[in-house]
Amino acid sequence: MKKLFLLLISIGNLYADLVLEITQGSEQPVRLALIEIGGSSYEGNEVIEIVRNDLLRTGEFDVLTNDQLLSIPASEEDVIQRDWLLLEADAIVFMNIQQEQGALDIEYSFFDIGYKESIEKRKVLGLPDSVRQTSHYVSDGIYEFFYGIEGVSSTKLMYVAKNSDIYKLIVSDADGFNEQVLLKSNSSIISPAWSADAKDIAYVSFENNRAQVFTQNLETGERELVLSSNASVSSPAWSPDKKFLAFSTTKDGNSEIYLINLKSKELTRLTDNTAIDTEPAWSKDGKNLLFTSDRAGSPQIYQVNIRNKLKRRITTVGSYNARASYLNQDEIVFVHRGESDFNVAKMNLNTRSLDILTSTKFDESPCIAPNGNVIIYSTKDGNLSYLAGVNISSRVKFKLPALYGELKEPAWSPYLR
Repeated sequence: MKKLFLLLISIGNLYADLVLEITQGSEQPVRLALIEIGGSSYEGNEVIEIVRNDLLRTGEFDVLTNDQLLSIPASEEDVIQRDWLLLEADAIVFMNIQQEQGALDIEYSFFDIGYKESIEKRKVLGLPDSVRQTSHYVSDGIYEFFYGIEGVSSTKLMYVAKNSDIYKLIVSDADGFNEQVLLKSNSSIISPAWSADAKDIAYVSFENNRAQVFTQNLETGERELVLSSNASVSSPAWSPDKKFLAFSTTKDGNSEIYLINLKSKELTRLTDNTAIDTEPAWSKDGKNLLFTSDRAGSPQIYQVNIRNKLKRRITTVGSYNARASYLNQDEIVFVHRGESDFNVAKMNLNTRSLDILTSTKFDESPCIAPNGNVIIYSTKDGNLSYLAGVNISSRVKFKLPALYGELKEPAWSPYLR
């Protein structure tokens, strides 16, 4: 008997299913310390530990601990420059943490060791009972200050965990904490996708012995079948304005790309070919879709204009190119096979230059962080799937294996602010 459970339960903060391992760090990480102004408090230690772990997870920071310091200044005026130069430190991030009505407000400043001066001050206003999320916002601000790119510690990850033939659709913080199991089933769950406002998701469930697309509201748990059909329906993708869902379906014989107006339920067919067309992905402006098709004899990436339905082939190099997404207006990310290995690649749409981003062999399901600089994908070690990632600018690489079972089908949330 098929078993399906709709769940909206938190697993808690003590354990996280995701365990990050940096496999290739930055050659020149920023070396800094995190210090609470005025001494050490319980709340301050908690914030500093969360921020420290966030920064270490990027692979682009070397965060000094208190036992490594030659002196611990109570404020910026107490910094002994010589001690910090001996440690080859770049900066100190001073934090002033205030508890207001059950929430933590965090003011933090950047102290440049070389110039021995404070450069900039910032403040994050906390929400009640949200120490982790408030701390993640601080982490993102620190990352943005040093690298000019907004951090992603405050975002969410969605993925499928499989253990003993039980599938769980999970949403967690980017660090793996605050897990929520949204769906539990002994049938496969694939292709989870976020709406642009991060309030709803879509995914494919095989609970009725065929692929069907469901949408689900994260606040209420309300769930809806997108298209009632005896045919396969898969690969959901939300339009940027959240008015449409693109998907592939075999309702007319073979797999084609369709749009459904989520309000009127009106269907629009975008492809009409004897080949298999699947895996649609929206452009940022909502005017085009990428999709995978084998109409040329092997899986390749194509683009279709939503308004006039004109199509053009995007990839020409490699025997297999699939699961594409727009990185930005000029670049796409997808799974590419050259001679034998399946890797995540990036291609410039103007120059057609190809950049292989990963070195593992069985990569699939790449998803792009909302800052456009980090990619998480599913890969394999033997028969077990796990998540891995790569930072595009620094080429930092990491693994996200599960404590139990295996992980696959990652999807990165938009920014939640």
